[in-house]
Amino acid sequence: MKKAIWISLILSFSGGPALAQSKVSASDITKAVEVFVQQELEGSLEGEMRIEVNTRWQGVVELELDGEPQIRVRRGSSRPLRGPTVLRVGIDVGGQTLKSMSVTADIRYLRPVLVASYMLSRGEALEESMLEMVERDVTTLRNGYFTEPAQLQDVQTRRSLAAGAVLTRNHVSAIPVVKRGTAVELVARTKRFSATALGEAMQDGGVGERIRVKNSDSGKILYGQILDAHTIQIGL
Repeated sequence: MKKAIWISLILSFSGGPALAQSKVSASDITKAVEVFVQQELEGSLEGEMRIEVNTRWQGVVELELDGEPQIRVRRGSSRPLRGPTVLRVGIDVGGQTLKSMSVTADIRYLRPVLVASYMLSRGEALEESMLEMVERDVTTLRNGYFTEPAQLQDVQTRRSLAAGAVLTRNHVSAIPVVKRGTAVELVARTKRFSATALGEAMQDGGVGERIRVKNSDSGKILYGQILDAHTIQIGL
C-alpha cells in the first residue's frame, strides 16, 4: 500500500462568519514534497549525508479555497527516491480532492567524500596528504566512493585524476605485489584437501585481486586471487 502524508495549511480568515478561505501556492507544494521525502528517507541516510530536493511540474498552482486544505503526497511508483522521481500530489478540502497533479522531485544526495587535492598521475601510490574531504553530490556515483583515508591504503591510481575529482573504485587498484612473469605458488584448497603447484603470473596484481596465471606443469591458464607476493589461490 502506498503511503501518503498530509500537510495542513494555516488558514487566513476574511472577517465575518463566512467560510474560512486559504490559498495553496507553489511554495506550499514544494514544502509538502520536501517534508514527504525527508520522512520517507528518515533513518536511511549514511553518516553525514544530507539531501536536497528541487521540484517542478507543468501548469500553475495558485488556488483560493473555502475551507481547510490539505496537501497529500505519495509515491508515483516503487522506484527508489533518488534523482528525478515522480510523486503524486493531491489537494483536498473537506475530504474531497479538488486537484491532483504529478510533481517531479529531483532528489540529490550530498555528503563529504575523498577527492584529489591536486592533479594525480596514473600509477601514483595514494597517501593521505594527496586527499581531502569535500562535500559532493553522490547521487549518481554507482561505482562507490570513499569516506575514510584508511579505505585507500596500499592502492594506486588507475588513471590520471584532476584536482577535486571524487575518487571511486574505478579510479584505484591495489599496488602490485606480483609482476607479470613472476614465479608463484598456486594453491588450491577445499575442506578435505589442498594441493600446490608451480605457476607463472600472466599479469600484474595487488593483494586480493584476481589475475591470470599459468600452471608451469600443464601450461593451462587459470584465474586466481593474490594472497601475497608469492602465492595465488585458485579454484578447483
